[in-house]
Amino acid sequence: MLSRLASAIVALGIIVVTALAAAPPAVAHAVLIDSTPGNWELLANPPRQVTLRFSEPVDVGLAQVRLIGPDGSEVDGVSTPRASGADAVSVTLPSLRRGTHTVSYRVVSADTHPVRGALSFSVGQVTGGASEQPTGQSGGAGTQATVLYGGTRWVTFAGLALLVGTAFFAAVCWPGGAARTGVRRLLWVGLASLGVATVGALPAYTAYTGGSLGSTLSSRMGVLLLVRLGMLALLSAALYYLGRRAPTTEYPASAAARAGAVLAVGTALALTVSLGNHSATGGQVALAVPMDTVHLLAMAVWLGGLVALLAVLLRSGDVLGMRVAMPRFSRLALVCVAVLTATGAYQAWRQVGSPSALLSTTYGGVLVTKIGVIAVLLAFGLLARNWVRGHYAFAVVTISDKRRARRGPAEQEIRRFRRLVAVETTLAAVVLGVTASLVSVEPARAELERVRAAPTVPQRTGPVNEIVPFDAGGERGRGRLAVTVTPGAVGRNEVHLSVLDPAGRPMDVEQLSAELSLADGSVGPLPVELRYFSPGHFIAAAATVPMPGQWELAVAVRTSEVDQDVVRIPVGAR
Repeated sequence: MLSRLASAIVALGIIVVTALAAAPPAVAHAVLIDSTPGNWELLANPPRQVTLRFSEPVDVGLAQVRLIGPDGSEVDGVSTPRASGADAVSVTLPSLRRGTHTVSYRVVSADTHPVRGALSFSVGQVTGGASEQPTGQSGGAGTQATVLYGGTRWVTFAGLALLVGTAFFAAVCWPGGAARTGVRRLLWVGLASLGVATVGALPAYTAYTGGSLGSTLSSRMGVLLLVRLGMLALLSAALYYLGRRAPTTEYPASAAARAGAVLAVGTALALTVSLGNHSATGGQVALAVPMDTVHLLAMAVWLGGLVALLAVLLRSGDVLGMRVAMPRFSRLALVCVAVLTATGAYQAWRQVGSPSALLSTTYGGVLVTKIGVIAVLLAFGLLARNWVRGHYAFAVVTISDKRRARRGPAEQEIRRFRRLVAVETTLAAVVLGVTASLVSVEPARAELERVRAAPTVPQRTGPVNEIVPFDAGGERGRGRLAVTVTPGAVGRNEVHLSVLDPAGRPMDVEQLSAELSLADGSVGPLPVELRYFSPGHFIAAAATVPMPGQWELAVAVRTSEVDQDVVRIPVGAR
């Protein structure tokens, strides 16, 4: 019956994911989609404020915006960030001098993860400082802060699994298990681990986002952590009260009621995790949060049950308890795996979106690693399931069968099975570690969106020194154009154009004009102001390249009133 149920759940998960394939994608992690002034914009007058607009709501209380002046020093007088709608942040600026200014920002997206980036604008003229400042945007915490925060996430997952999984195992699979000292000890360890991780997450998240403890407490993540601490305080009181009662093997409620009570508490705790990760933002939040919560519950029941099985039941010598609990847990694990498969497939589609992203993004690489470890874990789980079926699933018909059932597996067999479960438990700890790192990684969809939004910088950059032919037609319409562009970088460049006849001598022409454009046509044309220097030789002392990318210098050579040719020279700037 449970096998058919598990198959039905997997099939349902496949149907759900297939049906949602045409739905709007989720892009967890905020992506900068617009700004005022625009990135690399050249302004005639200084702006009074800067507004940053993101792809999703951001927490303005945790936002930081700094302004770097043309000389590389931070500009004083920038106001505290304020909200300009749910998805925009603004700051008021002091009076700015001429030159290129860089806006460095750090915000926390709706999925509680920090995102940092920078953009530049120029007042009056472009100076070279822009090319030295960071551009684009990225998921943004330091390595130490990320590792520290990831560690608290791992302990959170482990504590949740110990607490919920052990409670469910004792309440449903092992009659009388709650009376065992080892079970109660595991419950306290799970509760204490979850509490320590929650308290530690407050300073860890503060370092992770770069804010203050006060701003963290008032943020959504801070509220979730405080709510979880309140739940854990109530659970501690309840567990202490139950621990003072005399141990009993009789339960006052049915198995369904016990399972419902454990799952209700587990759901409340899991929600404090799900509402603080990638599932709480982007499209389909109403479906994504429940799916993530169910995913966490299935993980906790399965992996926490493994620990209770290994640490308590297999060491208890309770033959009758093993005969009842182990087949039940084997069937329960199958259901958990089915639920994890369905919900995990949905989450993977939501955050990755395409098979190619699995191999081209950091999130995809971590997810592939997690899938690989889970595949090995499932292989050991299958071996354990076969062991349980071989030792407990036989029909009791003869007197010999009854004796075998009462006696249970030999001690040597139990030790072999214990080693098998120990490997499973170790792999489960690795899965939790990978999961903790996964929730801190920028989702694949957001990474691809950020990469697409970043300016394209050519591989070949620097000074240009080329001689290219031109043919304007008519008499004296042929020749060569010597082009020099230095330094070939963002900011001011000096351009030298020399018109040469076929013999290589300087050649006067009717008119020479030039303009700069991005090769993809998104910016430009920007006129290049040329001045006559000597016969056939023209100079632009301050040709401005406002942003990195593959630029094109188009030079129009007019040799008569009707004869003209346009020469195009690539200019790469970073």
